[in-house]
Amino acid sequence: MSDIHEQIEAVAIEWMQAWVRSDAATLEKFLAPDFALIVSATPNHRLERTNWLNTACTRYRASEFRYRDVQVRDLGDGIAAMSSIAEFKAEIDGDPRTGPLFLVDVWRRMEGCWRVCTRYSSAPEDVRTGSAAVTTLR
Repeated sequence: MSDIHEQIEAVAIEWMQAWVRSDAATLEKFLAPDFALIVSATPNHRLERTNWLNTACTRYRASEFRYRDVQVRDLGDGIAAMSSIAEFKAEIDGDPRTGPLFLVDVWRRMEGCWRVCTRYSSAPEDVRTGSAAVTTLR
């Protein structure tokens, strides 16, 4: 595992544990000024940083969160992408929103710290579907 993989995975875990704790100050320090959440159900809609922060400790609350199947790619120039499956339990206005989700987070090094600038979220595909054949390509 590379240093950048360890760094990105560590800050990603810290970011999501802050969400579970409803720690707004810590959440804020991990978000780049241009942060946006984009979900596959509404790909033309972006939940911008301010709105995400306003809801993360009030209307959209997590009680559990963990990553698995993490991959990190160093894209150069202080940019890294992390893909993962997130297993989590959360609620939006009291309605359950439970994982797994396939996530792609784009991280940027700013002022010596890693900040997440975008999160893409989607339901993971079932491995029994035809797309699993991609893993056989070499």
